[in-house]
Order: sequence, then C-alpha cells, then structure tokens
Amino acid sequence: MSEATVASVAPKSPLSGISFRAVCLGLALTILNVLWVTLVEVRFYMLDGSSLPLFITPIFLLLVLIAGNALTNTVPFLRRYSLRQEELLVAYLMAVISNTFAGHDMLQNLFGHITHPYYFAPRNNWQELFIERLPQFLFVSDAEALKFWYQGNVPAQTAVGYWVHWSIPLAMWGMFFLVLTILFVCITVIVRKAWTENEKLSFPIIQLPLLMTEPGGAFFKDRLMWTGFAVAFTIGLINGIHQLYPQVPENPWIKLYDVGQHFTTPPWNAVRTYGMQSSLYPFAIGLAYLIPLDLAFSCWFSYLFARAYFVFGRASGLDGPSAGQGWPFLKEISAGAWIGVTVGILWANRKYLTYAFDRAWGSNASAKGSFQTDDDPREDRRYRVAFIGLALGAVFLFVWSHFLGIAVWASVTFFAIFFALSLAITRVRAEFGTPHEIVFVKPGDIMVTLLGTRAIGDSSLIGMQSMYWFNRGYRCHPMPNFLEGFKMAEGRRMPFAPLIGVFALAAVASLLTTFAANYFMTYEAGAQAKAVGYKWWVGQEAFAQLDGWLRSGQRPAQQSLWFFIGGLAVVGVLTYMRQAFLWWPLHPTGFALGVSYAMNYFWFCVFVAWLAKLCITRYGGMDAHKRAVPFFLGLVLGDYTIGALWSLLGLWLGTPTYKIYI
Repeated sequence: MSEATVASVAPKSPLSGISFRAVCLGLALTILNVLWVTLVEVRFYMLDGSSLPLFITPIFLLLVLIAGNALTNTVPFLRRYSLRQEELLVAYLMAVISNTFAGHDMLQNLFGHITHPYYFAPRNNWQELFIERLPQFLFVSDAEALKFWYQGNVPAQTAVGYWVHWSIPLAMWGMFFLVLTILFVCITVIVRKAWTENEKLSFPIIQLPLLMTEPGGAFFKDRLMWTGFAVAFTIGLINGIHQLYPQVPENPWIKLYDVGQHFTTPPWNAVRTYGMQSSLYPFAIGLAYLIPLDLAFSCWFSYLFARAYFVFGRASGLDGPSAGQGWPFLKEISAGAWIGVTVGILWANRKYLTYAFDRAWGSNASAKGSFQTDDDPREDRRYRVAFIGLALGAVFLFVWSHFLGIAVWASVTFFAIFFALSLAITRVRAEFGTPHEIVFVKPGDIMVTLLGTRAIGDSSLIGMQSMYWFNRGYRCHPMPNFLEGFKMAEGRRMPFAPLIGVFALAAVASLLTTFAANYFMTYEAGAQAKAVGYKWWVGQEAFAQLDGWLRSGQRPAQQSLWFFIGGLAVVGVLTYMRQAFLWWPLHPTGFALGVSYAMNYFWFCVFVAWLAKLCITRYGGMDAHKRAVPFFLGLVLGDYTIGALWSLLGLWLGTPTYKIYI
C-alpha cells in the first residue's frame, strides 16, 4: 500500500492521543500480553505469534478494544468514554513493544541460555574447558536452583526462595537489554526523517492497525474484508476442530508440506536432502500482497534458484566428500548477502547521516540542502540526543565487553555486525514488510568463519558466546517496531517526547513482567517437564558450538569465505543492475531474503500473493489492486483472530490446540 494510503487515514485533529487513560490501558495490555505470550509460546508452544513481522496477539487485543469501543458508542451515556484512534494506537504500540521483549529470539532465549552451561556442564565435561572462565555474574550456577528449574513442580512461594541465585544475572542482563533498547531507539530517531519523509517508505506492516482504527470504521464496513476474514477464519476453525476431533476432515495444505519428499532420484534428490517446503498460510498470503511485485518475485525466484543450485551441486559432484561439511554453504551466502544489503543501505544514506550529524551540532550551513525538511529546532535536539545516546551506549558496550573478557577489536567488530544487521532488518521491514528470520547470520559465526578461532582468542570466544541469546535470530527485533511506532505516531500527530516516554514505560514494564512470568511459570512447569516451548536449545547451540571451537579450533574457512564473498557480490551486482537498467526484475534484498531461513516457510505464500497481485494489476489496474487490499488484510485479520481464539481455548483446556503457523 502506498504512502498516500497511510496519509489518507490520518485525522486532521492535532489532539494528542497520549492521554493518561491511553497509557494506563496500554500498560494493562502490556502486562496481559506478556503473560499470554509466555504461556502460549513457552508453556504450551502453540501460537508462535511473535515470530511474524506483524504480531498476532497485539492485533487481537486491538480488535477487542475496537469492539468494546463500538459497543461504548452505542450507549449514549458511555460515548464520552470512547477511545480516539490515537489512544487505541498508543495501547496497541505498548502491546507491540511487550511482544518484542517477551517473544521469540529475545528474553525467551535468555532463560534458555543463562541456565544451560552450569546445569549441563558435568555431562559435557565443560567444567575445566570454559565454565571457570565464564562471566559468572551473568549465569545461574546454584545446583539446587537449577535442578528444580528443570524438574518443575515448584510453587510460587517456594520459587521465591531461589530468587537470590537469579537476581544478579537477571539484573545485569536486564540493564544490558535496556541499553540495547535505548540504542535501537537512538538509531531509529536518526533515520526516521530520511525514511518516513524524504524516501517515503511504504511501511506495509502498519497498514492493518491503521485501517482498523480509522475513524468511522470504513474498514469494518468493507464486504471484501469480511470475505477474506471469513475464508481465513473458516480454514483455521476447521483445522482446529480436526486437531481436537481427528474424524473431522482438515486442509493439510495450509501448513508446512514437505515438497522435497517427492524428489527421490539423483540429482533431484538434493532438494530432498537440503529441504523444500511449501505452505498456504492465509495471513502470509495477505501480508505478502502488500510486498512490491519486483521484491516478491525476487524472493520466490531466489528460493527456487537456491534449490536449482542444490541440484547442480549434486549433478556436478560438488556436494561430495571433497566439499567438506559446509556444502551448500547457504549460511555463508546468506550472511554475505545481508552484509551486502547493509553496506548498500549505509552507502545510500551516507549523505543523510552526514546531514543529521551536522544538524545535531548546529552546523546549519552544511546541513541545509535536499534533506532539510523543516526548521524545527526540536529536531536538532533530537538528533543531538540520539548521537549522544549512541556514544554513551557504545562506551557501555565496550565496558561490558571488557568484563566479559572480549578484546576491544573483537567487541567493535561483533557489535558493528549486530547493529548493521539490525539496521538492514529495520529498513527491509519499513520498505517491504517481509519476514526477517535470518537465524544463521550471527556476528560470532561470521567472525569465526572469516578469521578463525585462533585470531579471535578463547577469552573473546567465551565472551561472545555468553551473548549468543540476543543475536541468534531477529524475528521479534525491537528496532523495526520502534520505527513503525514513530511512523504511526507521525501520521496521527502524536507528540514525539511523550511517545518516547510511552516506549520507555512499556519497555520497563515488559522487562519486569517477562522476567516474572518466565521465572514462576518455568519453576512450576519445569524446563524439561511441561514447558514445551522452553528454549533450552538456545543454550545448547551456544555452548556446544563453543565446545567445538575451544577443543578443536577452526581455521579461517577458505571455502566458506568465498561463498560469503559470493553472496555479497551477488547483492552488489543486483544493486548495480537495478540502478543501470530500469527493466531489471531482480531485487538485491529479494535475493538476501530468498536464501534466508524465513523463505522456507513463506516462499509459496509469496508466490501466490505475487501471482494474484500481478493478475489484478495487469487486468484491473491500480484501482482494482487498491480495491483488493481489504480482502487480503481480511485474510490476515481472520487468520490471526482464529489463531488467538484457539490459543485462549488451549489455555482454558490446559492443552495445546491448533497453531495457525508452523
């Protein structure tokens, strides 16, 4: 959907939506959402709503608020209490922020990480290898506290007694993550004007909540929207009933289907070896419809091209024993591609970043130019505070790294890669709204692949793996959500400074609630007993990998290096071709996404949405495309609604129910 569409739903009233009641409501939703996400994703593992670019539970909570608001408007003496669009969005944004803390790849990972090394050290002989060199203030080490953590059946009043062993690690990691959050906000403040006003990125992910809260409720009066809603809701309803009552037929094609099983003869069986799945998630088709045609084509084409590359490797013998254990080197190709995307983003924004820096320090002569969007002195202060925040945050990270035993150069490299990837993900989300699960693109892995373990050193390796939990994956990364929040607020003319305060309140409340929810829930259920979604594998990945590095070492992998360079080079070539030839169909970001982990789940959904959009625009024009948008957003809302309802039913029944995703 275009920038014009975003603007068209913006009311002209300058009234602030950051009212006291909106913040209180948002705080309540923050706590409620954290508890909901923790129960369904850690205890029962039955929703995975925080794995998606548009979170499930905040959308459902927003829908409930809108329904309550509509009911309030029907009662004359209650109309004065109805919420304005801005107030609904404040509550929604606070719930979204809570998802970034409580969801997959963030604080859920933390608990699986800090309890792992000491508990599993005896069976893995880690005591002498690295346990004594771990930063002990960051891990839970008490044997009894860990024993009952994994076994469970510990009531809350008893679990409180173990808090003394958790307080320091959680306090330290909480402080660290809040500093990361501040740095994320500072970066988004710096790039906000460039991406929202100068380049006018489309921000597809914010379309649904904006249209849902539009004054007058035109979105909910659209028949096409309700048609899409009914299709998705019915599919999820039938499949959910099938899970409870298997005699009821299901639609098996909706969720992941193993396409590779049908390729049994060489060289085609390489597809089976390395994997190929398809899905028809209604919500994914709906979201993919908002992706530009060229990027959508590039995503599914690159995914299929990677499978052709697998087949070529088997036919030519490249995946034989001589290739080593790295073939097909897709992790390295993906890492190189994403670094290439990051370099392209930084290069394209180099003049704006210089402008922002000059404006922050009052160099108005050099700041005047094509980027000058206003003369508001408050904008100068915002840039200045953001750059100061970045500087202070960098000092904190260097000190933190020192206490973890990481060399200065290794710390700079590690965090430079992490924040570069964060910037790339944020840009891709703002421009295209695509899923961004790049689980294999980790700063530590990239450094070891390019430099080897000896150059980095044991102490730095141990320190970097101690931070594995927050850079393993990027599905619920906070930074894109902060930028989208700024964009939604700009459209609604909500004050900047109070919005930062709302973000801060939501962040602190989310942190504390997430800590409490995971702590008491896991002691009651047991990390190895009833907590089905407990992220023990995060700790296993981190410290098993560290075990291999310390015991055997790893030289700079020449083959991996070449494939890394190859991924970077492909992005560079595609970038040049798009700039040189307007007709060039392949997008560099599409290649990076196509060879990434997320496309395993969504490539066929992207293909279906691309084909539908291509046909609609070709035969009906842009007017037909715009008329079709509510139908595809209805697919998203209907799928999310039935998914949320099944998860609530599962909590009530105390058993896992149907998951609309994975």
